[in-house]
Amino acid sequence: MNNVKVLWSLIGALLLLLLVVTWSWYKEAGTLQAAAVVGEETISQADWIGSLKQKYGKQVLNDMINREVVFQEAKRLGITVDPKRVDEEVAKIQESYGSSTDSEFQTALQQQGGTDVEALRQEITYQLLLQELATRDVAVSDDELLAYYNNHLSQYAQPMQARVWQIVVASLAEAKQVHRELQNGANFTTLAKERSIDNLTAANGGDMGWVSFRDPHLADSLKETIASLGLNEDSNPVPLQQGQYAIIRVIDRKEAKQLSFDEVKDQIRRDLALAQVESLDVVLDRLKQSLGVQISGQSPN
Repeated sequence: MNNVKVLWSLIGALLLLLLVVTWSWYKEAGTLQAAAVVGEETISQADWIGSLKQKYGKQVLNDMINREVVFQEAKRLGITVDPKRVDEEVAKIQESYGSSTDSEFQTALQQQGGTDVEALRQEITYQLLLQELATRDVAVSDDELLAYYNNHLSQYAQPMQARVWQIVVASLAEAKQVHRELQNGANFTTLAKERSIDNLTAANGGDMGWVSFRDPHLADSLKETIASLGLNEDSNPVPLQQGQYAIIRVIDRKEAKQLSFDEVKDQIRRDLALAQVESLDVVLDRLKQSLGVQISGQSPN
């Protein structure tokens, strides 16, 4: 799986499924209660739930059916997903969030997606099982895999990555003052929360997460600074756009490396096999027909 690319689609699917839980809970709790009161008008739970169902219900139901047919067919065929593969996918997504601990990752998922790690694991398992079902009859030889690897070496070259903290301020004078305070023992994360004007990182103590040297949005001046710093060393003020300056600290680093054929062989096989099969939507439609899915007398999408 291409984790960064698929992350938000996973979160979106999980949010839709969360609506089902909401509907079920309120149905049991009683839909005559008020969901909100606006002036003298009341929006009832029934009105709210009805609106959700009208807007998202069909998509949520189809998502639930998709998962059920995939898990049923995988069980029938004895197809499973190694938990280590799921662990690897979760770890990559956690890294993309810049979360160094499980609790930080859990908090990030709750804040941005309203979900949790276990639900994410289930979604990843579903995606991997669907890929396995789609490609189970596709044969790709080792010679084809090796040839593809040798012809796409740059695709499997990991650039340098660094876990970076920053404090962004509005002037060179203030940047120098922040630098002096850090040299005198001030806490970096505290200063970032108090002084940084970067909206994306200030609240997290200046934590930018893992940054890649392949990122086109990472300024050359920052790349040079990050590459030159030792771990836990604070940079001198680095000029940014609009007259702003940053103090940079690198707290961890992964050197650039070329992934070996053995490390990416399974990934290449999945990619080449998926390129030879029907779309995953077509695979899902075929599975639905095979299992005889019915939706209140209608055919599923």
